[in-house]
Amino acid sequence: MDNSPEKAVFFHFRFKFLAVTTIAFLLYIILTGASELDQFASSPQFKLMGPFFLLAGISFLIFRRVPIKCPHCFRLVSTKKDWTCCECGKAQGKVRYLVDKCLHCKQVQGVSTCDHCNKSFRL
Repeated sequence: MDNSPEKAVFFHFRFKFLAVTTIAFLLYIILTGASELDQFASSPQFKLMGPFFLLAGISFLIFRRVPIKCPHCFRLVSTKKDWTCCECGKAQGKVRYLVDKCLHCKQVQGVSTCDHCNKSFRL
């Protein structure tokens, strides 16, 4: 028996990295802001908020669509498919992104299976 851990593609890392950078940017805005609201509204930090959140939203939409490579056979695996939940074992019934929560048990998918080699890997 081979008890080695499953290989990972760090799919959820993309979204965690985006969330951490957004929180860090918000802390920067809050901590460097002026004491008066009108001074803060005219500061360069406040003017950067709009473009940053626009870029973060676009990055979220792009990251969840970008296909991932299987760590076993190195072929592209779609991030949008009818997947089976590893927690409750039920199929979604429709095509959904791998980062979405399960329709039945509301758990985030942690493991996926390659369409080509049928081996599982961690997201």
